[in-house]
Amino acid sequence: MRVLLFLIAFVSSSIITAQSAVEVSSIIRSATVYARGAQLEHSASKFLTSGRQVVTFTGLSSELDPSSVSVSSSGDVRVLSVSSQVNHLKESAKPKRVVMLEDSIETFEFDLKFNQNMLVVYGEERKMIIANQKVGWEKSVFAIEDLEDLSDFYRDRLADIMLKEMELQSKEQKLQTGLAKLRAQLSEQNSKLSRSTGEILVEVQVPSNGNTEFSFKYMVRNAGWMPSYNVNVAEVDQPLQVSYNAKVFQNTGLDWDGVQLTLTNANPNLNGTKPTIHPWKLYFIEQAELYRGGRASYSNKMLEMAAPQSAMAMDAEESDDMMGMEVEYPANEAVTQFRIKTKHNIPSNGKAQAINIDVFTVPAKYQYYTAPKFDPTAFLIAKVTGFEAYDLLPGEANLFLANTYVGQTFINPKITSDTLELSLGRDQSIVVKREKIKDFSSTKKIGNSTKESLGIELSIRNTKGTKIQLIIEDQIPVSSDKDIEVSLQNGGGAKVDQNTGKLSWTKVILGNSTESVTFKYDVKYPSDRKINL
Repeated sequence: MRVLLFLIAFVSSSIITAQSAVEVSSIIRSATVYARGAQLEHSASKFLTSGRQVVTFTGLSSELDPSSVSVSSSGDVRVLSVSSQVNHLKESAKPKRVVMLEDSIETFEFDLKFNQNMLVVYGEERKMIIANQKVGWEKSVFAIEDLEDLSDFYRDRLADIMLKEMELQSKEQKLQTGLAKLRAQLSEQNSKLSRSTGEILVEVQVPSNGNTEFSFKYMVRNAGWMPSYNVNVAEVDQPLQVSYNAKVFQNTGLDWDGVQLTLTNANPNLNGTKPTIHPWKLYFIEQAELYRGGRASYSNKMLEMAAPQSAMAMDAEESDDMMGMEVEYPANEAVTQFRIKTKHNIPSNGKAQAINIDVFTVPAKYQYYTAPKFDPTAFLIAKVTGFEAYDLLPGEANLFLANTYVGQTFINPKITSDTLELSLGRDQSIVVKREKIKDFSSTKKIGNSTKESLGIELSIRNTKGTKIQLIIEDQIPVSSDKDIEVSLQNGGGAKVDQNTGKLSWTKVILGNSTESVTFKYDVKYPSDRKINL
């Protein structure tokens, strides 16, 4: 009897709880996006009656982290408890792009069915005309004039029917092709959707009837952002024009429509518990233990020596799929935040969407570089100082010279000391030539030795209207054997590196003018041997 009474009480309590649960829809107001993950803030409003009841916020992301949920309410409404769940029976609202694709497929399917029906109609008409033609010949006697009129009718009508059939068959092929593409696109979109929804259940105590405003936040995993840059050089005597952008992506199952974005490089996964220092005991280790990481957390040297190994592992696991990337947060990096002034729409498809953070100009010192022995082209280099004032984060940069794309580089302020050096690609307006000087190039036999002399002239023509600063580099060979002697006869004013044989010149070349440098060297080696000269 007691068991029966308990069951009745339990069922009654469940019914009361189910009846008192109030479903509330909400909208996303803002999103704080981290390098991996995002915090979504929703707002909702609902008229509640007095008493203790459960409010269920529905249609949320199924990717929400239950431990990150926080809820606040207006007035004297008290929040007693908060929990979350995934509702696999209630699907999330279809994104607009999916609805548009389904509508397009429905239109194509209707047109295709109508087109097929018309083909059947024209086919039956053609059969009927041919059958009537046979019947008419068997039961009637026609005059020549009637026969000609009838023949004209059959010919014209049959030709018209066949033409219509050909047009309909061609249209059917196009409809089938278009329908296949739409279905493939819809399949791709559906494969990225999480059709289940998340729900937050909030038990509240309402003192009196009235409208209650709610605000709640939670973390989701499948979102993030990464910095990127567009760097443009209009002229080599003007500052760099830098467009600081963010590639924001999310696949949370909910489209972010008209959302206020805040981008940050903070780490949302940091533990709030203070660290505890344990005894650090020294012991003898084998070399192999350096990379196993067993007790490396207490060792300075082991962490330093193991670092290259972990870096190699990270490189091997890199993937082009944004949603699969792992993010490493430096422990001592300053936290940077960017609050985007305009609201944005970020669809839940995992694709990066470029959002502008800032546009600014940076003073730069420009110089050209050429190594004509390997590439007879001048490369424009920009040296930027003071970049630390712009809170730059590591990211890819697209390079433009006079609004023409010239390549891509990677900006990493962390590993740059005072000057950030950017290679802005080739400048075809600087013409570079490297030629042998015939009068100084010869081969002579001296006893048992061969002496080869070589003279090189480097000429640079600046076709621009402004002067440029150019670094020129070339080389002479370096002997790796005592029987091979290399002597520089004339360096042409170059700075010489004796260890590498590198020759360097720094020249200022006026607009529409030509400069040249020359160098000469001798190589002596045994005549019965050959060298790679």
